[in-house]
Amino acid sequence: MKKKLLSVILSTAMLAGALAGCGGQESAETTATANAETVQETAGAAEESAEGAGEAAASEEAVDPASVTGEFTYWTYTDSANNLVKAFNEVYPNVTVDLQVFGGDEYKTKILTALQSGTDVPDVFDLEENYMYEFLDSDLIADLSYIDIEELTKDFYEFQKAEMKDSNGNYKCLTFQSSPVGFWYLRDACEEWLGTSDPDEISAMLTDWDTIIAKGEEISEASGGTVHLWPNITEMVKVDAFSFTPLVRDGKLEITDEWLGMIDSMRKMYASDANAELGSWSSEWAAAWNDGTVLLRVMPSWDFFTDWDANAGNVGIAVPFKAAYEGATGACVYNDSDKKDLAGLFLTYIASDDFQKLNMENYNQVPASKAVCDELAEGFSAEDYGGQNLLATYSEICDKIADITPDKYTRATQNLFQKVATDGIKAGQTNDEIVAEFKKQLQDQYPEVIME
Repeated sequence: MKKKLLSVILSTAMLAGALAGCGGQESAETTATANAETVQETAGAAEESAEGAGEAAASEEAVDPASVTGEFTYWTYTDSANNLVKAFNEVYPNVTVDLQVFGGDEYKTKILTALQSGTDVPDVFDLEENYMYEFLDSDLIADLSYIDIEELTKDFYEFQKAEMKDSNGNYKCLTFQSSPVGFWYLRDACEEWLGTSDPDEISAMLTDWDTIIAKGEEISEASGGTVHLWPNITEMVKVDAFSFTPLVRDGKLEITDEWLGMIDSMRKMYASDANAELGSWSSEWAAAWNDGTVLLRVMPSWDFFTDWDANAGNVGIAVPFKAAYEGATGACVYNDSDKKDLAGLFLTYIASDDFQKLNMENYNQVPASKAVCDELAEGFSAEDYGGQNLLATYSEICDKIADITPDKYTRATQNLFQKVATDGIKAGQTNDEIVAEFKKQLQDQYPEVIME
């Protein structure tokens, strides 16, 4: 029987909106073949069995990497994939990786079309967290148990292992780096207005929304209204949301008291002088943080908005009182590929300790492996961050992130709640009015969701 994608995927015609960032910059459509000059194909490579390559992947020490030959296709939406391919080819010089990078706005539609048609489907392809879980239940995506994924990822953070699974608990993708969310600050500004630039002291000072609001009002008064502690109410949801019960679970909406309390905290922040209310990722928001007139930003480890010419050595990151991540890339294997052996070898490599270390040391990507992160954290010092041991900070955040297996609703409903709550508070709506509007928009977006 011909394999089908889930009906919800089949009904998708276009990608709605730009993709969220996940550590790499999106690009226009390009095609690259990595390290082609070092690759020598052999005539028998295409007939190498998946079982044989699986054994090679599981016991790399017993196989000369230079003896592994062949070619596979890899599609992605992020230029950072070039780093993966380059590192892989340094170990496996005689495997050709046909890497094709597509612009983010077209990528979801392109991979969806390929899977639907079964034509020119890449052997390996990346999915972005915003829509990844629309795909993972499909039997067109390989169950990664064929490369012993549980053993490969046994040292990964628990939330990383959870986010690699489909709704049945099967590992269907590999997430190979972490994106923990932290409180970013400038050391000189916090020294002046908080009395400290130490990240642990700042974390201890800001333990919930009430303490943040109170401290922010003190700072606003002392500065004559020119300095604010908090950027906007939207970013409050980024801090809390992954610590809450998901809004939709098993296809049913449940708005728990913690979500209603989030609205109350957002409303209180909006009315306070602690709040700058500058749009996230706007030029005004970035400028205010870079000149120290907004003290905190909520950003993952792949931040793009720091003026390093002005603030190198002056940046710090404090652990928030709730733990979250933002952005993830899942590498998947096409189940009907005749190159599953080489695809599995590629995923095995990027899950390895060697690559996890290289990816951090060369490209500043936080490891998905807790064991690697903690090993590298010993004696680690980040010069641009005032000598802070960032890996210890990130590991502390990652340890606290709830290991909830997401589904296609998890991030989407967080984003929708964030938008509707923000708009409703600014319009003076009550909690009941905000909830009613949230349900309406959720029903329009996902008519199959059962409302409470």
